Amino acid sequence: MSARPPLVSILVPAYNAARFLPGLCQSIQAQTYPHFEVLIGNDGSSDDTASVLTPFLKDNRFQVLAWRPNRGLAAGMAVLYAAVKGEYWCATGADDSYHPTFLENRVETMEANPRAFMVHGRPELVDESGKPVQSGYRPLDLPTELRAPRSLEILLQHDVINASSGMGRSSVTRQVLPFFHWEWEFSPDWFFWILHAATGFDLLWDARALSKYCVHSKSLSLAPEKEHLRRAEVRLMPLVALRTAAQFSHWAAVSWSRWGRILYWRWLRQAVALRSKGGLRDEWMQVAAHAYYGARGRRVSLWIELAKHSAGVLLADSAHRRGMRRQSFRVSGLAQIDDPVFR
Repeated sequence: MSARPPLVSILVPAYNAARFLPGLCQSIQAQTYPHFEVLIGNDGSSDDTASVLTPFLKDNRFQVLAWRPNRGLAAGMAVLYAAVKGEYWCATGADDSYHPTFLENRVETMEANPRAFMVHGRPELVDESGKPVQSGYRPLDLPTELRAPRSLEILLQHDVINASSGMGRSSVTRQVLPFFHWEWEFSPDWFFWILHAATGFDLLWDARALSKYCVHSKSLSLAPEKEHLRRAEVRLMPLVALRTAAQFSHWAAVSWSRWGRILYWRWLRQAVALRSKGGLRDEWMQVAAHAYYGARGRRVSLWIELAKHSAGVLLADSAHRRGMRRQSFRVSGLAQIDDPVFR
């Protein structure tokens, strides 16, 4: 490690999270690694968020950035990322917390691996009261080091990174921030990770549980009224992210030439399913077409696109089903890539 310990920026978006924030802040103050700053974004909270944070502001490493009205998670994170001063950053939910050696271990790993854009791990899952919960899914055991292009293709299959468990390299993040679209409602982190992996830097895995991740019974991802949006974004996200990354990355350009059509075909298959349930929005069709065809200013309709791509949609759907049967871990993205880590 260098003579001067690197600064770590800890980013905390907070909206009406007063009951959780003291526990998180205490876990940060208990870190064995002391060289950090904490940037808490109070996103127009209407509860006691401001007052519960007041005692922690006596610690000059803590800073609150506050604004009104509420802007939402994505816009709030944009403010926090722009304020990062550290060589590394961590982003955690206000309801999560850290093991005392979290920063120490993460910094040690990143310092020893200068070609890594992030190290992440498996968090301990807890409920709102802090009690351990079981996810119901087989946990993944990832390779200790994932290099491009494998890291990129794994992320095209599934969002394998738990944001609260990770530490990212700020210099790499600054490269990709201009290409990041903040409008995603479900898993915008997934888009972010694909951009990072496209830089060719490595993704590291630490199997130790050094963080606690709160699983809510009323999670946005479980809200029935958001089901159509969730199903749309899970197909749009990797399509748009890979096309975006291809603007600056050799690795992504190669992956786009191989997987771009299939990602678009998978989207069209999803669009048919959404249309049958009355949940397809025209704006989603245009977002997908813009990614696939490029900035040509053309508008598309589902039926014309199906007529043009019907054979590809059928082939991609069949390949996807075969890919899913080979896997014991159900991926959200492109099963056809079929990396052994999901078997």
